[in-house]
Amino acid sequence: MKPVRILTVALIILAMASTASAFDGYRKGFVLGGGLGIGPVAKTSVDGFSGSYDKSGLAMNFLIGYAWDEQNMIVFLRDGILYSETWEVSFGGVLYFRDKINIIQGFSGVGYYHYFGPVGKSFFITAGLGAQDWTALDEDYDSNDYGAAILFGGGYEFARHVQVYGSVWFGSTSDNFYDYNHSQLMFTVSAVAF
Repeated sequence: MKPVRILTVALIILAMASTASAFDGYRKGFVLGGGLGIGPVAKTSVDGFSGSYDKSGLAMNFLIGYAWDEQNMIVFLRDGILYSETWEVSFGGVLYFRDKINIIQGFSGVGYYHYFGPVGKSFFITAGLGAQDWTALDEDYDSNDYGAAILFGGGYEFARHVQVYGSVWFGSTSDNFYDYNHSQLMFTVSAVAF
């Protein structure tokens, strides 16, 4: 996806330009972080059909960007939930096919963080605009085409460089036949270097 690649390159160049003030312990300049946790909801529904399926799995997040002061930063943000799904084909009680695939359902885009207090003791909120993906990690299966997504989140930085983070995002994807709607909820413990 070209817009995500262009944004990534732009943020890397911006980050390289600000490395003089990077990793000095102040939330200003270059920032880099990531975390792991749980994604209790990775929901998918198909346009025109009733019902949906819900999965849960391992949650991951990654961010890289720039903080222009102690309270505000703009980043490239990647949030995702990794889960397994079993696909079956049966007819008349006879199982003809069963396969287990690994999927990442996620958000990639521009995120804005705002911290309300001092470093190490602060609530924060985040919002983002970007792309929704539904990516099959097994080569035998096609991934869906990207669609638009919006993200909201927040958390608490309880120690310098360590925070609890949660996000919810909504987006869409498509394949050759259907359009899909996705919603996700995840929580991670993240480390952010600045």
